[in-house]
Amino acid sequence: MASNRYKVPKKKWDKWSEPARRVFNDLYRIMRNQHIFSHPKAGKVSREQWNTTRWNAAWMAADLVTERK
Repeated sequence: MASNRYKVPKKKWDKWSEPARRVFNDLYRIMRNQHIFSHPKAGKVSREQWNTTRWNAAWMAADLVTERK
């Protein structure tokens, strides 16, 4: 069972299926390296801004998994 290691609000975490929870955790972890996801000529954004971007991407991905089951 996937743990809520990134502290998604419990109300939302409980709505997601197990696969959706794993997608959130995995994508959030993988997106730690912003250079993989950014254009080579783009400037680096602050850690705070990048964490918001990766949180939002992981959240949307988890929602899509839940919607398509």
